[in-house]
Amino acid sequence: MRYCQEFGAELVHWAGPKPAFPVFGRWFGFAAGSLGIKHFTCSHPIMTQFRFSSLVAGLSLAAATSAGAQTANVTLTAAYAPDAGAVTAFGYYMSPYSGTVDGATARLNCVDFFHEVSLGEVWTANVTNLGAAIADNSLLSATRDGSSGGYASLGDVLKLYQEAAWLTAQMPSDPASDPNAAVAIQTAIWSLVDNGPTNPSSLQYASTNNYWNNGQVSTIVNSGAGSTGYWISRAQSEYALVDAAFYDNFNVLTGVGAGAATQEMLYATPEPGTLVLFGSGLIGIVGFVRIRRRKNSSESLAAGAMAS
Repeated sequence: MRYCQEFGAELVHWAGPKPAFPVFGRWFGFAAGSLGIKHFTCSHPIMTQFRFSSLVAGLSLAAATSAGAQTANVTLTAAYAPDAGAVTAFGYYMSPYSGTVDGATARLNCVDFFHEVSLGEVWTANVTNLGAAIADNSLLSATRDGSSGGYASLGDVLKLYQEAAWLTAQMPSDPASDPNAAVAIQTAIWSLVDNGPTNPSSLQYASTNNYWNNGQVSTIVNSGAGSTGYWISRAQSEYALVDAAFYDNFNVLTGVGAGAATQEMLYATPEPGTLVLFGSGLIGIVGFVRIRRRKNSSESLAAGAMAS
């Protein structure tokens, strides 16, 4: 089967009905939105390099998974957050996505650009609570970054997941209401979490050059809430300003077994709209979580981010 790859990388805000076809993959069709029709040129699927790297990372994680790790059954149900609109950039649907965790509806935020998951797919995932990991860093060995060997210590890994959790709390409750901020936040998450210093360059988000600056593909710049650099800077300086109890609400979902090559997700309980930041130093939450990279596909999901 042939698919269509996106010509450009301009932002598309889906303003119409929710897509009725699978949309999570780096194999593209076409999208229509408030910015008009988005055109694509047909090509063969372009996921080969990502499928290979996914297998390698999946095997690494499987070897590191503790037999005693808590697990959950996860299902991806839509390319947009519950009761929200979809946002795309770079040819991918941005997170948060809709899904379920052990049957309960969840907003799934993609923290992993280099893996894939299909619409309707069900997989088993390790559940790592960030609050518990603050007290016991070793719990992070059940996560993708904690088992990759790409970081000097599990303390470094904890910091990255905390920054990502903080960022999901800044996401508009309906990402489509502020697509520039949504894309900037998603790319900040991928940039922070997918850049293990000892990882091969092909497994570092920096290799994609997919950063955002107020509607344009860009290098990392800090030019307000519509830019990747703005959110990276804020996450790095503000994640530690909230009370540690804030992170009790966040869990990392890392696929294992047959699901070892699925995207790693982060989700909060309670849902974003009701979660309250603890402590001082932050002013309000501008919404909550979303899923990752992915663009139109007739059978796979891309959010990645950059669901990939």
